[in-house]
Amino acid sequence: MALVVLSWGLNYVVTKIGVGHYPPADFVFWRFLATAVLTVPWMMRQYPTSLVAVVKLLILGVTGVTLYQLSFTTALHDTLAANVAFLFDLSPLMTLVGQRLMRLRPSGPQMFLGAGISLIGVLLLVGASTGGTILGDGYALLAALLWALFTLLTDRFHLPISGIALTGWMSVFGTIGILPWMRWNQVVPHGMDIWGPLAYTVVFVTIMGLSLWQNAVMAVGGGKASLYLYVIPVIAAVAGWIVLGEKLGLLEGVGAVLIVLGVTVAEGVWHFRRVGKHPAAE
Repeated sequence: MALVVLSWGLNYVVTKIGVGHYPPADFVFWRFLATAVLTVPWMMRQYPTSLVAVVKLLILGVTGVTLYQLSFTTALHDTLAANVAFLFDLSPLMTLVGQRLMRLRPSGPQMFLGAGISLIGVLLLVGASTGGTILGDGYALLAALLWALFTLLTDRFHLPISGIALTGWMSVFGTIGILPWMRWNQVVPHGMDIWGPLAYTVVFVTIMGLSLWQNAVMAVGGGKASLYLYVIPVIAAVAGWIVLGEKLGLLEGVGAVLIVLGVTVAEGVWHFRRVGKHPAAE
């Protein structure tokens, strides 16, 4: 998970550079087509043996690759990398709500308190954004929702295929799903401004990062694995400041802090004890 956090934190800046020179849908297409090709050896060892497994892989591919990546890359194209990172940090809270709706996890007052704090943070961050757009921030929120759904589905399906093989099969279905949005800009991308970010996202973010993430979700559950996502926005914000010269204003900074605080409160990282009640009676 430490490797996932580092590679995904830097991914915000690297992908923003890539989509600054290439359309988001085309960038996603070539990224996951390359991923599918490179993971063929693993896919040949683990492959779906039933129609049910194929359908589940199709759902995961469309959710976690086609729809999520389209929203994510479009958000990075239209707004600050730091904005996308902090708004995406709402995905653990969305995962918790999903687990509650699926009756996988009970909800308490801390979840509602955390949701309220995060909501205030979102309003501040989006409303005070000076270096991005409200539409771009909206795509970031949609990406967070789709990632939460993808996490819940990964946890729920428990496919016999795992790791790099699972990443490869999802890339196949996700790449097919992206075709209707393709602009076929330059047909085949060229130049290090595009190939550099593509290579990074394929090797470190997708093949390594996504495979490790899926293993973590299946090992400890979606809620616990999502705890590690709290560190990613900090890495993204610092990298955006150093590499891209992005800066968060005062209200944006307060909103970002409130989002992270709210999610950690909802998750139960901070424990609040009821006043006037003896611990032994709780």
